[in-house]
Amino acid sequence: MPLSLTLIRDLEGLRAVEGELAEFVAASAKPSVFRGPQWLLSWWHSYQQILAAELHVYLGRDGDDLVGFAPLYKRVARHGPGIKLTELRLMGDAGPRPPAPDLLVAPGYEERFGGALAGDLDSRAAEWGLLELEPLRHPSRCGAHMANRLAACGHRVASQQAGGGARSMALSVVGIDVGDVVHDSGRVRVYEGDPTELKRGLSLLRRMSRLEWGDSEENSPLSDEQASQLLEEMTVSLGARGKARLSKIDKTAIGPVAVSLVIDDCDRAVVLAMAVDPEHGAGAATRLIAAEAKAAADRGCVALDVVTGAREYDLPSLPMTRHRALSLRVFTRSASTSLARTFGAFRRRVDTAKDIPGAAAAGARAAWTKIRTAATSVARYSKFHLYRGELWTRGIKPTRGLALSVLEESVFDAATEQDRLDMMNELELDVDYCRDKWSRGDITILARLFDRPAGIAWCANGLVPVPEFDRSLQLDVHEAYIHDVFVAPRARGRAVAPCMLDYLASELRKRDFYRSWAIIGNDNGASIRAFEKAAYTAVADIVHARMGAVDRLIVRPPDPEAKKLLGL
Repeated sequence: MPLSLTLIRDLEGLRAVEGELAEFVAASAKPSVFRGPQWLLSWWHSYQQILAAELHVYLGRDGDDLVGFAPLYKRVARHGPGIKLTELRLMGDAGPRPPAPDLLVAPGYEERFGGALAGDLDSRAAEWGLLELEPLRHPSRCGAHMANRLAACGHRVASQQAGGGARSMALSVVGIDVGDVVHDSGRVRVYEGDPTELKRGLSLLRRMSRLEWGDSEENSPLSDEQASQLLEEMTVSLGARGKARLSKIDKTAIGPVAVSLVIDDCDRAVVLAMAVDPEHGAGAATRLIAAEAKAAADRGCVALDVVTGAREYDLPSLPMTRHRALSLRVFTRSASTSLARTFGAFRRRVDTAKDIPGAAAAGARAAWTKIRTAATSVARYSKFHLYRGELWTRGIKPTRGLALSVLEESVFDAATEQDRLDMMNELELDVDYCRDKWSRGDITILARLFDRPAGIAWCANGLVPVPEFDRSLQLDVHEAYIHDVFVAPRARGRAVAPCMLDYLASELRKRDFYRSWAIIGNDNGASIRAFEKAAYTAVADIVHARMGAVDRLIVRPPDPEAKKLLGL
């Protein structure tokens, strides 16, 4: 007998089955508060308006029995200039992320519910363009059956390992006493029970999280209004039942240096959010996690899950398992989704900084102001910075888990198809582009962070075209030009680019190069900081002015070597 599917599109319909869903989650093989209606409805209340989202929740029944629950939502998102797609996503994928969610299915119904979902989604393909489930628990049996059926229907399916997930420490292993492994953690203060105390702890967590993520030049996922509302609502509610607590470690004369939010999830405890003072918190994260592990064991929990945040903290010496997350993307067969997929392969996202360090003298800025004032109505102009490196390596210490190597075409061809696909997706590359650069002799540096592609840098020699100027650089036989330095979004803020540039400098010196150049857009603050950290020097500003069919390059100050490089 086939399963019957019910599609819920409004909040009233979802609230009508809230009690039934709570019982279904509690009776499932892996019950979790984060998969239940309380967390999902609180998340929806916090994020629905900002996401302009609509419910798209599936319930699967075998007769009168509820056997499947797929909490999806629908929204319209921009995927490029003039490209918009209707997306279907998992509820709970924005803001603070608990251990990877999944489609909830009764044991033995994974294939039937996944197939039923795929059939209904295929029949409604005109209503959506992209099904994006990230993070999704890996492995997800129901998700795999659904993806296979959608692929058989002609939809484009792509999956890869996603960021996030969690590490789980076992607290009830025979022969291991948590108290023997975990020693005194110092001054730990706990906030629990009282709503006022919990809110005070949350306020401290948000402040320190902004400080920690800001040190990596990223925005904290806990700092926005929606995340604050969700965490406060859930923490106060669960805290009243003794299921939520915040704790902190203080350092004498400094104050708090580490804060964590822990939620008891059935027989497990989950460190849902954590923040550490980047300047004074060395070792504090491990001590605080150790204290929470001991407290969780005393409460009868069998494991402590630590959700990955701004960085991976060192854990106490307890048995550990990593729970990875998956990114599953399914594109329909429409022309708009094909265009969005193609555009995504070429897209470059750059960080724009409010304050970009000056790269030339005041005379260059004055000249630029005159050009802009005189030609605003008739000219198009762009400003770039020219950087020069003498290839002295600074010995920049790579972040933990970062590995660097030269990527040659033969190595690329010898990799598995999945490895090449991961590289293309993570680094937003195109195979034809890569082969074109290798054919002209470019040197390629590949960075991997915990065995996943994290960054790439290209280096050319000889007569090198620069599309931004519609002309070619004239490089000496011992000079090189560095271009298209790219860091995957998930790896930004970890000094990947400076490490690649330092590694590239050592490779160039081995090949008898003594100087390298780079041209960086005025608004690309992230690249400017990376090159300066790698000991590159700002030589001049380049103003590219176009007036009708005429274009002109202006170099200020008029450095002779810069003018020779540009053929002026």
